[in-house]
Amino acid sequence: MFYTRNVKDQKAFGRIPAYCKYELFMERYRSVADILRKNLSLNSSIKYADIGCGEGYMKYFFNDDEGSWYGVDCWKERIDLCKELGYQMIDLDINTTSLPWEDESFDVVLACHVVEHLSNLKFAFAEMKRILKPGGFLYIGVPIKPPIISHLVGFSHKTSQKKLGETQHSFYSGSAKRIFQNLLGKQYKFIDARGLRVLSARRLCNIENSYYFYRINTLLARYLTYLTPEINLIYQKL
Repeated sequence: MFYTRNVKDQKAFGRIPAYCKYELFMERYRSVADILRKNLSLNSSIKYADIGCGEGYMKYFFNDDEGSWYGVDCWKERIDLCKELGYQMIDLDINTTSLPWEDESFDVVLACHVVEHLSNLKFAFAEMKRILKPGGFLYIGVPIKPPIISHLVGFSHKTSQKKLGETQHSFYSGSAKRIFQNLLGKQYKFIDARGLRVLSARRLCNIENSYYFYRINTLLARYLTYLTPEINLIYQKL
């Protein structure tokens, strides 16, 4: 039965208020925590820089004893919300302003659905690279489209005037990997890329309460990234 859910009366993956128990929208955050736990010994000394941290969803998927959180955003309501969650927040536009942290001061740098909104990718990537420690991990999550559609949408973005926060870039799976690796350079090793879902219902019905629906979706998305609407990429600084 199809209906619209208006109340977040579940906890996705037992972590965050959501519409369903296995809400696929939240997989972009859950999967990052999973990958980092497999590749990094998380403890209270770990420092995270969450660039464009939004409503702080990423932090829900980490335990309180797994490190300290620093966030960057340029929207006051989001900054206030993240402060309540325990972030140390900075208000700035990473398109134009350097991050106020020392070189190689973070173990993990996160940019979840942020870089597609940035007009100056070269500057932003240089700043994220600068603050990450050798051996540290960089996560980038972006929406993707099929190649032909991505090219058409990308052309539209380039020929139209954009305001702060509006989408500036369009990627497909291959272009995202190529562009980000070029911006990062040889000092960064590619670790993981995964699509997150093929089909999603979220608020329309309760099918995302099914663990089997969740597992089938994420398994297909893991290997058929061209069918997914978003992709997570993980890199390590050598």
